[in-house]
Amino acid sequence: MPEQKKPRRFVVLATAALFAFPGLSRAAAPPRVIVLGFDGADHTLVAKGVAEGRLPNLAALAAKGGFSALTPTIPPQTPVSWSTFSTGLSPGRTMIFDFLKRNPKTYRPEFAIAEEGSKTFLFGKGNRVAVPAVLALVAFVLVALIGRILRKHVGALGFGIAGAAALAGVFFGLRISALLPTEIPWPINNRRGTPFWEEAGRKGITSVVMHVPVTFPAVDYDHGRLLSGLGVTDVRGRVGTPSYYTSDPFFAPKNKNEFSVELVRLESNKGTIETEVFGPYNKLFKEPPVIKTPMTLTVAADGGSLTVAPKGSSPVTLKVGEWSPWVVFTFPFNSIVKMTGIGRFHLAALSPEIKLYLSPIHFNPSDLPPSVKITAPASLSKKLADRYGLYKTMGWQIDTWSMSEETIDEKTFLEDVDHTVEPFRKMMNDFLDEKDVRLFVQIYEFPDRVAHCFWRFLDPQHPAYDAVKAAQWAPAVDKTYAQMDAIVGDAMKKLGPEDILIVLSDHGFATWRRSVNYNTWLVDNGFMTLMGSEGKQADLEMLFGQGEFWPNVDWSKTKAYAMGLGDIYVNLKGREGKGSVSPGAEYEAVRDEIRKRLVTLVDPKTGQRAVSRIFTREEAYGSFDADVIPDLFVTNTAGYRIGWQGSLGVVTKEMFEDNKQIWSGDHCSLDPAVVPGILFANRALPKDKQPGIADVPATIYHVLGVTPPEKLDGVPLF
Repeated sequence: MPEQKKPRRFVVLATAALFAFPGLSRAAAPPRVIVLGFDGADHTLVAKGVAEGRLPNLAALAAKGGFSALTPTIPPQTPVSWSTFSTGLSPGRTMIFDFLKRNPKTYRPEFAIAEEGSKTFLFGKGNRVAVPAVLALVAFVLVALIGRILRKHVGALGFGIAGAAALAGVFFGLRISALLPTEIPWPINNRRGTPFWEEAGRKGITSVVMHVPVTFPAVDYDHGRLLSGLGVTDVRGRVGTPSYYTSDPFFAPKNKNEFSVELVRLESNKGTIETEVFGPYNKLFKEPPVIKTPMTLTVAADGGSLTVAPKGSSPVTLKVGEWSPWVVFTFPFNSIVKMTGIGRFHLAALSPEIKLYLSPIHFNPSDLPPSVKITAPASLSKKLADRYGLYKTMGWQIDTWSMSEETIDEKTFLEDVDHTVEPFRKMMNDFLDEKDVRLFVQIYEFPDRVAHCFWRFLDPQHPAYDAVKAAQWAPAVDKTYAQMDAIVGDAMKKLGPEDILIVLSDHGFATWRRSVNYNTWLVDNGFMTLMGSEGKQADLEMLFGQGEFWPNVDWSKTKAYAMGLGDIYVNLKGREGKGSVSPGAEYEAVRDEIRKRLVTLVDPKTGQRAVSRIFTREEAYGSFDADVIPDLFVTNTAGYRIGWQGSLGVVTKEMFEDNKQIWSGDHCSLDPAVVPGILFANRALPKDKQPGIADVPATIYHVLGVTPPEKLDGVPLF
């Protein structure tokens, strides 16, 4: 019958179509999704490089699919934007809205990304009783069992020997328990929301996630492997503390205010010199405050080399200009409890004085403490080290502050950049060869770190611009983008016909010529009242060490204060520890007045407006925790940024200051519209709108066919 022939004809035609167009059959198989993130890759520079033919792989990707500017979060900061990328939620919902937050009761700054908790070790305070008891029981049972095996029965002699063994167990247990901590530090990730790779894992999708910020400590999840990114500290629990060994008695760090460099003065510049390596702060026992390990430096008789020999490590001999391989340091808390870390030396000079740089000391990926879980599963960290050699574990991988302190130069910095990128690029290529991995995500930080330090060479109007140095080092930024393009090319070679590749950055960049301080403005305009004494310099070490902040603020007469990179808080009654502003009409009036007046702020030196837009938290996020999220977000125009001291709450003498530091490019407090990121895909992107970073995770969910666990703040792009 004719009605029966139509379905059969359709089946035949469909089957023929599948053979004629094999891509149709593959389309039924789920595509792989590969996401590469490049922190700080700037849209203007990338668009220029694509147009000039210097970024061929990105140009090819744009031609196949699309290329667009990408709107970052408010504010456009690394942990803020990448947290939204991970979860699809606005910063008001992830609770990651700045590098710093404040404790509303004490007004003290705290780290927003993570905080340090503690966890009981073994039996905690009961270790002095439980450990001897356990060892005594184990010794008794073992001896009794051995006796029974040998004699086939346990007589009085056997029980006596077992009892003696138990007593020995008690004795050794008492000695051991005295050397064990009762608690160990335990990091807590403050980010809220479910990362898309975890939800994909629940649906059976295999993934690998590398270096996404705010993923420490690493969380085990179904069908996945993860290496943590920004948030992992060095062994000292800091963002990164390099050391500088010098025999120059007059050397002093040039800009020592925000970050710390451990300056170690050497007694001589000849022969054998005894010194030490500074390791972790002692958070396990009362003494000593810092765990150190001895080190010997030996200058060759001909003055041509230096041998570096930390205790317990193989000696390394360096000539001037050379880097050491990874050196493993052992830091003993006592005879039982030890920690290892890894670092690299760079010898800058031997004459007339020794100048020896030691990188921040990273946790040893082959020998991690129990509280430092940088990979999921935990065994992955050692597996990667076994395969690729030792690698950087610290979240802020590249030392961006030592050039400011003049302990390394531009050449040394860029050598460290290349050394940082190389092993992780190899890891990426090998993971992409695993065809069962349906979701791969890797973030590279180096474009951001190079831009922070080398932007001064791109801007002749910058206070730190040096025309001679610019001729040599300005191309370093373009080289960074070429390196990014090559990594994208690696990934493109691994793509299958249906695979999806997304390349993005979390924000762009702008020059930072002038610093502005909002607390000074608040004082000058009657919103903050001081008690007479001058404000003190503040740095991150004060924050870590619980130093004093706000020493001269009269909170009873203060209506608002600024902290972090563009955040203003109203001194609200019932929320702040010494609140002075009533909720409701007075709160809204204070907020409105600050917003109306501050947005007109003009720099008297340049005649330019320093503030672009001021957002209320309702405008910025919609949904938020009113006790945590700032009341106002102040964003800067190009050329301006919050000063370092202002970010820590200090009222500086001057409202505006020249930024003469090497850290010369920035984005942290700028208007997101001024510093857009990039978005490439091998699928068409919408022409009618500029995507936001929250749209990327929404797109990934859509492509994978996974339903998000909650309503997202972005929409799929294709």
